[in-house]
Amino acid sequence: MPVHYSAEQYDRYTENSVEVYDDAMTRRLRQEQRLMRVQSPTVLDIGTGTAQLLVRMAHDPLLANFRLIGTDFFEDMVAQARETVRRNNLIDRVSIEHSDVHDLPNADNSVEFVISRSTIHHWANPVKAFQEIYRVLKPEGVAIIHEPRRDPNPDALAEFNRQRAAVGVEPSRMDEKYTADEVRQFLKDAGLAAQSIVSAPRSGPGSMGFEVRLSKCHPWKVRVISWIAKFK
Repeated sequence: MPVHYSAEQYDRYTENSVEVYDDAMTRRLRQEQRLMRVQSPTVLDIGTGTAQLLVRMAHDPLLANFRLIGTDFFEDMVAQARETVRRNNLIDRVSIEHSDVHDLPNADNSVEFVISRSTIHHWANPVKAFQEIYRVLKPEGVAIIHEPRRDPNPDALAEFNRQRAAVGVEPSRMDEKYTADEVRQFLKDAGLAAQSIVSAPRSGPGSMGFEVRLSKCHPWKVRVISWIAKFK
């Protein structure tokens, strides 16, 4: 399912109005790199849209050794993403590819990190998509997915829609989103319940949605990380 407005509108919106969410994803990526202790990882951004998140990451000195790849299913988004990368003189830092999350061209065990934001509700088959993401992760690799939920904190939703309105974008359509429990069921159906943590903040900008952390490691390690996260 595509977004309900043009790639050009989406580019302006994500360039100017979602910095707090860009920063949250970038911060999580840094945290996961420290846990994995890998120096030059590959990051695959699935559903990159117009690549504004990757542009921000490419300018982060703490991510200077990261290989950044953005993919999207929709050709207008891919074209706009390539233009965004070119406009920011980042052709040597950010690659843009056209692919389908349900049938990724990447080899098994080929990337350290997968990131994705506001994409699950666009997937035709979330179970298959989660299985594909898990397939391409290297051993110990991690996917971090941030997704708006159907039942967000009302204050967070109001601020989110205020920022959208400021750049001429319609309010978010919550009826097409999932709840955290529905996504937990997708992961269970994919055979990945033991490999995943779904967390839904109650306050702050993150309470617009939830985070899926999917990791290709022993389930005991997932449980330990989940336990530690409760005390942060």
